[in-house]
Formats: sequence, C-alpha cells, structure tokens
Amino acid sequence: MTKLEKLNVEIQKRGVLTSDELFELASEILENEEMDYRYLYTEYLQKLLKRGKIVRPRRGIYVAVDPTSETVGRDYRYIIASKIRDMYYLGFHTALELHGSAYSWFKMVTICIPHGSQFRSFEFRDSRYVPVSTSYPDKGIEKISRRGHQLIISNPTRTFLDCLDRPKLAGGWEEVLKSLSSLPGVKSEELLSMLESFNRKVLYRKAGYMLDILRSNPYFEGILEEVQDPLLEQTKGAPVYMDRNHPGDHNEKWNIYLIPNMERMLEGI
Repeated sequence: MTKLEKLNVEIQKRGVLTSDELFELASEILENEEMDYRYLYTEYLQKLLKRGKIVRPRRGIYVAVDPTSETVGRDYRYIIASKIRDMYYLGFHTALELHGSAYSWFKMVTICIPHGSQFRSFEFRDSRYVPVSTSYPDKGIEKISRRGHQLIISNPTRTFLDCLDRPKLAGGWEEVLKSLSSLPGVKSEELLSMLESFNRKVLYRKAGYMLDILRSNPYFEGILEEVQDPLLEQTKGAPVYMDRNHPGDHNEKWNIYLIPNMERMLEGI
C-alpha cells in the first residue's frame, strides 16, 4: 500500500478533519519530518481531491467520500459544523434534530458563536451552514458523540429558550411548537438560572405560556409548578408580544399577545 493509499484509509476512518488535524495525521503516516502543509497539499491532498476521494466544503475542512456510494454521509453535516470555530454550539433547529425532537428536517445547520466570531455562511451538498451570534455561548451546552467526533450542542433547556426567543432560526412558530412538545430533558432550576442571565421579560412570559401549554405533556410534567411563581413575577407591567409584527389574542395570565392561528398550530400537541 502506498503512502497516499494509507493516508486515504485513515481519512476514511475519521470522516471529517480540519487542516491541522489532517497535518497531524499525515505527519504520523508519512514520517516526513521536513513536511509542511504546502508539501502535504501538493503531494497528497491535491491528488485525493482530484480523484474524488475527499472533498473540501470550505477552506480548512476536508471530508471523506464514501468509496461505495461515492457520497458524503448525511451525519457529516453536524461534524463539519463542529469544525468551523473553536467556541461554538449547534443550536436552534439543529439542536432539535440532534435531540431527536425536530418535527421536520431542515437544510440549514446553525452554528452559534460569540459576538465578533462571524464567518461567511456557505453551502455544501444539501446543507447550508449559517453562523448566529449569541450571548453566553458557554452556558447551557452539552457534548455528544457522532461517528467518533465530539460535538457541542445546546442542552434541552437552552434549546427550549433559544427556540422561543428566536423562532425563525428553528423553522417558525408552528415548527417550534410541534418540536418542543417532543423535547425531553428541560430542567426547572436550569431554566430559572438561564432566564435570570438573559434578563428579558418577554422570554420569561414566552417560557411560562409554553410550559402552561405543555403542563400535561410527559416530558414537561411538573416543571411549571416548580417555576410558576418566579415566572409570574415577570408578568407585571406592559404586555409583550410573541411576535410584534403579527399580534394575536392577549393571554391575560402571562400578559402576552399570542401569534395569530395559535389554536390551529397547537392541534395535536
């Protein structure tokens, strides 16, 4: 087996690698102490790219092509997203998908990053990779494994609040309502802690209203009773809107204007 073939075999095992990971891997296989990245690219990577053994969705990331199907695994989209920035989490609808609660499958992969860490969105195969600036990117996250790679995603509680806060990034209100109804793992103490950090009355009220809707749902049973008093404290004052551009009926308990056609969206939840 040639060194090029050995390198390709190891890339196939890993699936997705950054330039740095690939250089480290190649250094072990090729045993060339004088090798630099330009040499690696010219002598090896360029050949693998031309032969269709690997593809490059964006600068600095390489993906193995399945030799049998000659395609890239669908799961790889999450791994690719995890390689773009060091500090990140996969959130909103992407997190719903990874938690197994998304009502629909979406083309967009959402990478949540600190303010000032933006990158240009890009498309690769059937997915669009989109950066989203977020506050507290290290709060309410957890690590999961996919194909031997570690991914950072928003945990269920953070996912719940993020989707209520910016529903467009989770597919719109109907998708949010139907997806959250299948989301296990939201924790009451963590919910209050995050709401206190975000410190936004509208989010307190959205959360309270949603928990009210889901109070008989097995995944959310007992949560409202544990958090209702501090949430209701935030309902004083002027009413807020679930969607200011599309105000619907006013909910007196949570002092919030709902969105139109809410009853239709809630059917079956």
